[in-house]
Amino acid sequence: MTKKYCYREPDFPAEGYVALVFVTETEEGKLRFLYPMMPLFPSLAVLRTNVKHLKKQLGRAKKMSVYGLIVAKVNLTKKFPLRKEHSASPQPDLFEKEYRILRYQEMMKNMPQLYSVIVLPCNYEVKLKEWTYVNWIPMLMTTSDEKIDNLIKMSDQPVDESAKSIGIYSVEYTRGFDLKTGKLIYPENTGSSKEADC
Repeated sequence: MTKKYCYREPDFPAEGYVALVFVTETEEGKLRFLYPMMPLFPSLAVLRTNVKHLKKQLGRAKKMSVYGLIVAKVNLTKKFPLRKEHSASPQPDLFEKEYRILRYQEMMKNMPQLYSVIVLPCNYEVKLKEWTYVNWIPMLMTTSDEKIDNLIKMSDQPVDESAKSIGIYSVEYTRGFDLKTGKLIYPENTGSSKEADC
């Protein structure tokens, strides 16, 4: 029996949220880094619950802690078609975790509204007829289709083989987020970024 590829169209949500968590080592308190969580969250409430869970897990480990959070709201702008060759074995060690973090750092240092976020349909649950989506990497809005195609070929991030396309989302805004109140934080000075007090 021939295996089928790229035949099921994902029902990408019209909008979603990405969580960019600031993490520090608790022992030294010196190493700080930005950790972009993988899920595309459907609401701020779901995002808040997941980040609280992460914060609790890190607290139990007593090696790292969450000290701030930025939320990016993203909107679906277009779909990019997948092909069978996108499911082939990727070239090893080209980027993934480190590359992904660097791309998000680059986005936050510049103007986030100039970027799009690639959202991948990583799994389809047949019985529930539900997709699981992950936000993969940000890229400049001017990135060519050829570059997107090459990035997909190089990636080892799982994508459901039945998916016909990936989603390209524009960044509507980035804001600090207070885990205690569940409220977005608006910077007093638009020229500077403000971290959330968690």
